[in-house]
Amino acid sequence: MKERLTLLQQTKVISPEAGEATQIAVGLIGQHLALAPDNDQFQMAMTHFARAYDRIINHIPVTDGLDQELLDEILADDAYESINALHQAIIHQVGLIDVPAAENSFLLSNLFSLYYAGQETEGVC
Repeated sequence: MKERLTLLQQTKVISPEAGEATQIAVGLIGQHLALAPDNDQFQMAMTHFARAYDRIINHIPVTDGLDQELLDEILADDAYESINALHQAIIHQVGLIDVPAAENSFLLSNLFSLYYAGQETEGVC
């Protein structure tokens, strides 16, 4: 994961601050979910997080969030409280304030998918 973030920074796709924030998110996710950071889904989610971090910090809004029907499924899921607590811990630790609803929906969606990917991984072990 660190190599990917370094490459993204070197090619100016993300800022150094986004790289640092993403490393913090990787650590928090690693503490709470049973999923290795070398997992493809994990890397994709963290790449999205890094890009979202830069958009949020630079006040560059995305126009549409996650489809409301999909978001409603996440909000109704039994694991939502746990996923949201992790989400809140991440945004607090990286200093994100006033995350726009559209970005928030995608960040929650990524954590939701990682949560369940970790559940599948635990079942395989």
